[in-house]
Amino acid sequence: MSFGIYIHFPYCRSKCPYCDFASYPAKTIDFALWNEKYADALTAYARRLPDKTVSSVFFGGGTPSLMPPELIGSVIAKIKALWKCADDTEISMEANPCSVDLDKLRAYRAAGITRLSLGVQALNDKDLKFLGRLHSVEQALRAVSDAKQIFDDVSADLIYARPTQTYAQWQSELDQALSLNLKHLSLYQLTLEEGTYFYKKGLEMPEDALCADLFTLTDRMTYQAGLPRYEVSNHAAKGHECRHNLLYWQGGEWIGIGPAAHGRFTQNGQFIATAESRIPAEWMKHTGGEEIVLTPKEKAEELILMALRTEKGLNRDAFKAALGQDFESFLDGEVLQDYQMDGLMVCDKKGLRATAKGLLILNALCRSLINV
Repeated sequence: MSFGIYIHFPYCRSKCPYCDFASYPAKTIDFALWNEKYADALTAYARRLPDKTVSSVFFGGGTPSLMPPELIGSVIAKIKALWKCADDTEISMEANPCSVDLDKLRAYRAAGITRLSLGVQALNDKDLKFLGRLHSVEQALRAVSDAKQIFDDVSADLIYARPTQTYAQWQSELDQALSLNLKHLSLYQLTLEEGTYFYKKGLEMPEDALCADLFTLTDRMTYQAGLPRYEVSNHAAKGHECRHNLLYWQGGEWIGIGPAAHGRFTQNGQFIATAESRIPAEWMKHTGGEEIVLTPKEKAEELILMALRTEKGLNRDAFKAALGQDFESFLDGEVLQDYQMDGLMVCDKKGLRATAKGLLILNALCRSLINV
């Protein structure tokens, strides 16, 4: 089974008003200490899980591109010293356009990064400022151009369904994003997450009908451009899907290193879920976090919820191999039948998947469907 490692770097230059991740503005960072703590945490997991073969590594944050390439390289070297790694291991890093240049990107590539995910977020300067981003459109486009020279796999994130954004405006902006000829785009609808500045401000969001139209437009335009949706918010050319994120959505195993990082893996026949402390200083003192054993029902719920986010949906054989039961055992049969009649879901010998219509209200469907 594929095995991934997530590395969380919690620092940013500033906190974006929509962000609810464990990220904190910082002016001074002791990178040598972070290197030591990452190595300690990786070593502790290697003692528990020595026989895994690493298929993907993902540096997320925060802003991992604030990390010096030497630190990135040191963490990658430590992983390779502790575990066997697949020949084609995917090693991704998130980056902000204002914290990278051509030389730094070359250094990240030399350190071992194989895939870069750029937080572009918008393609007009007014909305970039509204979203709290520190870069301009010009900087974003330069970062994309530079990254394409160095990495075979480059992705860009954009946020749509922003307040006051019209259908035509997003259509034009998405057209510009597609003209960059990237093999992967992550396209997220803006949501108000509790605790964020936007949430506290009570930001007025677009109406649900417009959000649905924007989702449908996004689906159509990306498909026509050769980047079909493979997960609710992710679009890629065939073979360029983010393998690490597929671990999350397809019930794979991974460990989480760093503040607020989560992990899921099997040990001694048990489904283990881990969650690290969100506060960097606390994580530094004690790299172990909360750890619970998931019941088969809890594991089933996670598998169903995550897999239904993907285009392929929940694989029947894989689910039965993991849980020893068919997924129907954990679902409300009458509700499932209604959803199929209404064209919201498809259930067949391959498994269970949401239709494009069903994806628009997926969270609500799952609340009624899962009988655990």
